Amino acid sequence: MALLPNKKRDGGGNALGGGNSPLHPFSRQLNFRQQQLHEEAEAISDEYQRRANEAWRDELGEKAAALLQTKRTANSRASSKS
Repeated sequence: MALLPNKKRDGGGNALGGGNSPLHPFSRQLNFRQQQLHEEAEAISDEYQRRANEAWRDELGEKAAALLQTKRTANSRASSKS
């Protein structure tokens, strides 16, 4: 059996008595937690993006090195035949 507090009708006109709501500190904690979660999600996203960019640069570097190696090999073959 749940016990519910009596509804107050004075104050701000709402059932919880205006600005003296017992839920106000909970609301503040909830907003703080939402802000923390948002900041954590943003940090995770930034780290994921940083790692993806790093992997892309590494892959791009490897491909560029392979292309340059192929080009050097082709040039050295062409000059040795001449």
